[in-house]
Parts: sequence; structure tokens; C-alpha cells
Amino acid sequence: MNSNPAEALNLVMPVFQFLDRLIQEQGIYLYMVCVWLSPLLIIWILKGGFWRRPARPTHIAFVTKSEPPPVPPKLSPTVTTTGHSPTDNDGQSFTA
Repeated sequence: MNSNPAEALNLVMPVFQFLDRLIQEQGIYLYMVCVWLSPLLIIWILKGGFWRRPARPTHIAFVTKSEPPPVPPKLSPTVTTTGHSPTDNDGQSFTA
């Protein structure tokens, strides 16, 4: 590898000469293409062109019809030895 900058510049001179000749001969057309495509590029960038996430795959949910669970039997009120229902006896709710 050559570390001389003058010789490295000589290697890329044909590229620069090609670009100079292209701009001299077709410069007006290149300019017009850039002018006409710039609004499309601006719109694409503002809509999130660089940062847009890829579309997520659609998820299909299958809904199956099921029967409701059976209704539990009704509870019969229990009677204590004093003849009162358990909700009337609040004094013994939190005995230690």
C-alpha cells in the first residue's frame, strides 16, 4: 500500500474527470431531476421514511362459542342454636 497522497490522488483522478465531464454535458438534466424529486423525498422523510417500523403481521383470533357454566345451587340459610341467622351474630365474628 502506497502512503504517498499524491499517488493516491492520481488513482482517483479518472473518477473526478468523469464526474466533471458528466456535469458539463448533462448538468441541467441532473439539476432538473434533483429539483423535481426533492418534494417527494421531503414528503417521504416527514412521513417517517427513515424511522418507519416494518408492518406487524396481522394476528387472527379464533373465537369459540362455549356454554356458560352451570348455575350453582342456592344456599339455604343456616340456623344457629339461638335461632338467629349467622349474619345477626356480629359479636363472635373475630374471636381469638
